[in-house]
Amino acid sequence: MATAAAVGSILLWCTSGVCFASGARLLGPMAYLTGMAATGVFTVIVLQVLRRRPLSGLIRIPHKVMIAGFWGVAFYTVILALAFGIAPERAIGQVNLLNYLWPVWVVLLSAVLIRERIRPLPTLCGVLLGFSGIVVAWGGSLFHRPEEPLPLVLALLGGFLWACYSVLLRRWRIPEEQGGTAFHFALCAVMAAIAAALRGEWQALPSLTPEAFFWILFGGIGPVGLGYHFWEIGVKRGNVALISTLAYFIPIGSTVLIGMLFSGAMGPGLIPGAVLIALGAWLSGRSGGS
Repeated sequence: MATAAAVGSILLWCTSGVCFASGARLLGPMAYLTGMAATGVFTVIVLQVLRRRPLSGLIRIPHKVMIAGFWGVAFYTVILALAFGIAPERAIGQVNLLNYLWPVWVVLLSAVLIRERIRPLPTLCGVLLGFSGIVVAWGGSLFHRPEEPLPLVLALLGGFLWACYSVLLRRWRIPEEQGGTAFHFALCAVMAAIAAALRGEWQALPSLTPEAFFWILFGGIGPVGLGYHFWEIGVKRGNVALISTLAYFIPIGSTVLIGMLFSGAMGPGLIPGAVLIALGAWLSGRSGGS
């Protein structure tokens, strides 16, 4: 059951991109993220009550985790949601894949921040596969300049920040339950609400349609709330080797979903690019010390 819970979290995380993209087009990226993150925090609180654990445990986290999580969880989620929201439909797939370079960044940062021994050849091959996946998804040209580079830059930066946060948690040996999901997503909701005000999204907010309400609830309860909850159960009690391997398929699953909901985003190189990124992440993940 624990491994099945982790598989559930992987499936939920495959939907993050379509949640950000769909919600942003209905409500505005920051207004949507405010509702999504707030719903996620409420879900985590309910789960904490059902597990009969004190609510104070959700905010009783080390100060350094609070600071690192500001950049690696709250700020990361804000800029990723903004990237999906401002990207033209044809670029949503590229935004998604740039974010999923984070496993490659994790391996490279681990060698620097943790002094983790890595095998150079698998690492190099994994990095090359990952970045070649971006080139293939882009249309096969290294010199193609995007019409709107900002969302791509934000997605690339977001993946790097998440990787930094993940590596720092490993370096500090922080238990999963002290990762501060509720705290950081509450902070994310506040940041998104302020950004929405600065962007004028609240003034231009359309009426809350059933479709918009669905994406708020699904995004908050699913990828944010249950996703992290199921993942914690899986990595503590499940088959970690199998879970880790299946997690590498998230770029492929999320790309397929984006193509299904946004036909304009599905270019001929998107799925092959996602496969290359997944292979690069898998190979990089196997490059630990011998």
